[in-house]
Amino acid sequence: MKKILSTLVVLLVLIPYVSFAGDARERHSCKVCGMYTDQFRATSCELTRRDGKKFETCGVACMLRLVNDEGGPDAFSSIMVHDWDKKVLIPAGEAVYVIGSRVIPDMIPNIIAFGSRDSAEAFRMKEGGEILDFTQALLSVSPMGMTMPVLIKTAVTSPKGALGIGAGYMHMTMDEVKVGSDSVDPGDFIKRPGQLMGPKKMESRAEMFMVSYGLTDRLSLDVNLSYLEKKMESYKMGGKMTETTKNNGFGDAAINLRYNVWKNAYYSKFLSVLAGVTLPTGDFDSAFITMPGLQTGTGAVALTGGLLFSQRYKDVWFHYVASYSGAFENSDDYKFGGVARIGAAVHYTPNYNFMAGLEIDANHIGKDRYQGADIGNTGGFRSNAAAVADWKFLTALGGNFSVRLSGGVPIYEDLNHYTAGMAEKVKLGGGYFVNGVVSFKKRFPVL
Repeated sequence: MKKILSTLVVLLVLIPYVSFAGDARERHSCKVCGMYTDQFRATSCELTRRDGKKFETCGVACMLRLVNDEGGPDAFSSIMVHDWDKKVLIPAGEAVYVIGSRVIPDMIPNIIAFGSRDSAEAFRMKEGGEILDFTQALLSVSPMGMTMPVLIKTAVTSPKGALGIGAGYMHMTMDEVKVGSDSVDPGDFIKRPGQLMGPKKMESRAEMFMVSYGLTDRLSLDVNLSYLEKKMESYKMGGKMTETTKNNGFGDAAINLRYNVWKNAYYSKFLSVLAGVTLPTGDFDSAFITMPGLQTGTGAVALTGGLLFSQRYKDVWFHYVASYSGAFENSDDYKFGGVARIGAAVHYTPNYNFMAGLEIDANHIGKDRYQGADIGNTGGFRSNAAAVADWKFLTALGGNFSVRLSGGVPIYEDLNHYTAGMAEKVKLGGGYFVNGVVSFKKRFPVL
């Protein structure tokens, strides 16, 4: 599995170049999102810059992003859009637009052009939405139609037929002993009177594979698979010796559905419901009962439910989540503690190719239980902060390739511990986490 996931990362980067080398036939793509414009002729747009350079976009939303990114309409000698009813090109400045209807022919926000206000009004009465002129339409879009947080999920669901495939790598290190909210160096902790054993350092690595798909214009499916490598270093005999324990294997498979229950006509505010199930594809090894952090799986089904809210203000996206996840008891009579979490993200999008942001989450984790009894040094509270950046580096194959990098640290931890004789049973915290993902996104025509 590790080799498979690593190969997928390489393929996601190399496929477009291999494809170009093997297919000399030119096919016009949207300048902004990369989708083939011949698949979206009902909405495609044609632009000519004043220096004579020509562009095509899949629809009005991408056209507006390109115009804004170039400094405004004055940068172009011609901007032409397709009349939805007559299927002919008309000047963008003379068109009337409908935003937020039930019809999503290309990208979001869904903005459809008409040759007359009467035609736009007739469409709006049937399919909903709001009417805009060209100037209002230019103000209605952000450089990116949506952004994807790392620590939490977005409430913005992809339109029907939108596919995303990603492969990546994650590394996490924990190297501080946590006695409640106090941080203690592991080397100092093991020197305490009666402390014969204690954790030193925990490292986790993961190769990840992710798929997302728009089942409908309101319902999105997300699937996450991973291969985990974990290593725990521990002090023995009062620090006179150390022991290293490793465990590798598949992680549990996470399947999530996001259903958009409400959005405004301008596609700038979204409220969605999150429902997920985690399948026990990972291995729960009874040899690690006393070191649950080394497990690659829970050994039981877990369920997740929550609410997601996303909002755009000009070039900035805000995302929020409130959720709860709980696992059933597995066949070894072990039950991982439930996780209640809240989180927020702010993402700045200066243009349609780049995003930078900050994210934070807070997690209250219940104690694990074994054979009906609580395990004292499990669970607690952990809050993380992360910086994230996303760069769309290539449009190809009817879509676009991007790379997302993030890194973060715990900003506050209060982890459970207990006293056994003269010794403390504790957990590790602190450290840092980093990850990187290469992804490909496109939308298949559905009209």
